[in-house]
Amino acid sequence: MSTDPWQLLDDAGKVLVVHAHPDDESLSTGALLASLTAAGAHVELVTATRGEEGEIVPGAIAEDEDRPLELIREAEIDAATARLGLAARHVLGTPPALAPGAAPRTYRDSGMQWIREGLAGPSASAGSDSFTHRPLEEATEDLIALLEHVRPDVVIGYDDEGTYGHPDHVRAHHVTAAACARAGTVMLEVSSAPEPAASAGFHRRDHPGTAEAVRAAVDSYRTQLTVLGTDAEGIRIRHVGGQDDLVALRTGLRVRA
Repeated sequence: MSTDPWQLLDDAGKVLVVHAHPDDESLSTGALLASLTAAGAHVELVTATRGEEGEIVPGAIAEDEDRPLELIREAEIDAATARLGLAARHVLGTPPALAPGAAPRTYRDSGMQWIREGLAGPSASAGSDSFTHRPLEEATEDLIALLEHVRPDVVIGYDDEGTYGHPDHVRAHHVTAAACARAGTVMLEVSSAPEPAASAGFHRRDHPGTAEAVRAAVDSYRTQLTVLGTDAEGIRIRHVGGQDDLVALRTGLRVRA
């Protein structure tokens, strides 16, 4: 098997990408996914949680809105994935991303709190149905069921740092790695570092021509962020917590050994 992740992607006809929450697909891999679909690849997405614990940008939801946040975020992710050109999206624990014979199950957003500098953990209110607290084996079996349904040539997931260490991202990494190992499917890991190190096995690629699609996808998440503008580096955003960030138009990937 090639150790060049981009060669594997270039040769792939069908790709599955695994993320933790609505908006992660656009923030972490938007340019990558837009470039893949523009090149004709069949790309499907599975999201572990519905983002129930997300904060809300003030004024983003009308005062007379009676839908719960997870339904509002479902509409946001539908809009974002359409902008990126994805062929289908799934929710872990819901068919076809459900182990045979199992009753449908919900992996609730775990929320996040900083345990100490540089180490994140689930929020204190995370219950037994949260993604980080439900048995790892359940989520792994559900993802294997989806792999058998989709039969992707490659799977794209987080590296072991889970972007910024969100516990749901880290959990998604472990679930994806376990499911791919058992199913015999190639896993490609997205670098958490903005400038991935070749010494760690990462190979970087720019995604020219994707800015418009990525900006539209990111802008779908009005409850979570505000788009500030676009420049040569990517899409400038401000998160609900006030942190400014860049949605880059490049990706570092490596093949999971």
